[in-house]
Amino acid sequence: MKYFLSALLCSFMLLACATVHAASTPVRAAVTASPAQQAAMQLELDRLIAQFSDGIAETYSENPARIVYGNLFGDHQHDAVVLFNLEGYGGGNHHAEFIAFFTEQEQFDVADMHTRPYLLVAVTKLGERGWRSFDFNSASIKQKSVTLNGKEMTSGDAMCCPSLTITRSFGVDEFDHIIESKDGKMKRRAARP
Repeated sequence: MKYFLSALLCSFMLLACATVHAASTPVRAAVTASPAQQAAMQLELDRLIAQFSDGIAETYSENPARIVYGNLFGDHQHDAVVLFNLEGYGGGNHHAEFIAFFTEQEQFDVADMHTRPYLLVAVTKLGERGWRSFDFNSASIKQKSVTLNGKEMTSGDAMCCPSLTITRSFGVDEFDHIIESKDGKMKRRAARP
């Protein structure tokens, strides 16, 4: 009984220490862009949707597009990841999901022309019907990559309904290629010759 009470007391002390530590550890809030930056990125999102649609496909309302800001390239705090999807290609029920990386850039004028606030670095298909699908609301940026939760197809799944829970991280390598990782560690290629 004496050992049981000692073990119980130690358990309570460990729980109390963990609770105090968790309460004292600051939670990093998501980076928020200015209204001007948000408007600029909305224009970029609209351009991407127009480019990737076949003229019939539209955004899928149950997983709306999302723009997430953070440090992805250099010292910029407001680089952006754009997540969007399109459904109804050719009038059918096929859907596809995309990810695009933008770097924040300094604005300046040259010969009466001016740069946009954001520059597209890389874009790729992220998922589609019969492969996998991601929850855009799960997106978080850390260590110059974005992490997403989703579902992937297994052999017994219907085309509409992947069931295997997955977490993937996406970043951009030095050649501006989007790279994917299952374990959160981005695999970098050798430096340019």
